[in-house]
Amino acid sequence: MGKKLRILLIAVVVIVVLLVAVPFLIPVNKFRPTIEQTASNALGRKVSVGDLSLSLLSGSLTAKDLSVGDDPKFSPSPFLTAQSLSVGVEVLPLIFSKTLNVTGITIDEPQVTLLRNPAGQWNYSSLGASAKPATKSSSTAPASTPEISVKKLELKDGKIIVGTTTSQKRNTYDHVTVTASDVSMNSKFPVTVSAELPGGGQFKLDGNAGPLDKADTALTPLDAKIHVNSLDLARTGFLDPALGLGGLVDMDSTLASKNGSAETKAI
Repeated sequence: MGKKLRILLIAVVVIVVLLVAVPFLIPVNKFRPTIEQTASNALGRKVSVGDLSLSLLSGSLTAKDLSVGDDPKFSPSPFLTAQSLSVGVEVLPLIFSKTLNVTGITIDEPQVTLLRNPAGQWNYSSLGASAKPATKSSSTAPASTPEISVKKLELKDGKIIVGTTTSQKRNTYDHVTVTASDVSMNSKFPVTVSAELPGGGQFKLDGNAGPLDKADTALTPLDAKIHVNSLDLARTGFLDPALGLGGLVDMDSTLASKNGSAETKAI
């Protein structure tokens, strides 16, 4: 019995040593260019991540910093920044064949800046557009979006700043959380969003989005239930101030949006 116990203890020690040592033996930073290039191609924006570290216990690659560039027609500053990015990976393929298979993405404390120009266009409209200029041989080819699928995508405790290119005034949505599963740019996927509204109040959305509109991300179809409590119309940042709309709004409704038109119904 004592011999079996010693063998068990030795096995436990070996496993612990492996869990601690293996991450240092795998050059995970070699995957950083792949992650940056894949994300940049998918978003049509320059994506940068910081140094990577590997955790076998959680099965994830973690980067301390994340930055996604803005549409240069709107701003030279980043569209999105975050304190950390965690990419869930399949550990065994990573260890034995150096293959990176992504299972999930978690972005902690992201800050997103949404800007509207005088023509009414938003800086997120070009997300997902091809980052590569068309060539003569490909100019007549139909637009395509990279086939990328992520089992789970999370944005935790984020901040969304809304404004226009003609004013320094900004409206801020705090404690933004986004959760989506089976995310694909070419098919519909479930998504939930919650946020604290400017001036107080709460917002929650639960529904399905996609597939991505390849010409204008803002036109991507969305079917969802929306709950709004104490929405200050004058401080949303999404309405033209010239409309003169104001007051507080509480709302429970469904939203169906497609091809730039949206229909809401009270529930």
